[in-house]
Amino acid sequence: MKNIIRILILTFFLINTSFAQLSKVQIEIGTKKLIAEIAETDEEQSEGLMNRQVLGKDNGMLFIFEEGSTPCFWMKDTQIPLSIAFISKTNTIVKIADMQPLSLTEHCSGQPIVLALEVNKGWFEQNNIKVGDKILSIKRIN
Repeated sequence: MKNIIRILILTFFLINTSFAQLSKVQIEIGTKKLIAEIAETDEEQSEGLMNRQVLGKDNGMLFIFEEGSTPCFWMKDTQIPLSIAFISKTNTIVKIADMQPLSLTEHCSGQPIVLALEVNKGWFEQNNIKVGDKILSIKRIN
């Protein structure tokens, strides 16, 4: 029993440590700024926001893709309701979709993109950000 508890504690520590190590950027869209962790590696992109219980009000996760990619996202093991914006190489939002927790429904870009930005569900609508808007800046902060 003690070994199981030790393994659980170690797993919890390793998971939370890996989250803290992701690079972060400040993203400006219109008059709104948010802080996003960057999912740079295949492993980080596969993990995404899985197994997290909360996401800060003006926080998110930015996924970076090779030019011409047409990725799909799902919410397997993701507890937080999210919205996702698919962003073209001209920094234009080409699609926004709302995603339900724990769903296996795929949400695909539908066209070539270079970035995808996940935020709390409804964040884009609440901040009057829509398809056609541009990402004004992305600045690395760590």
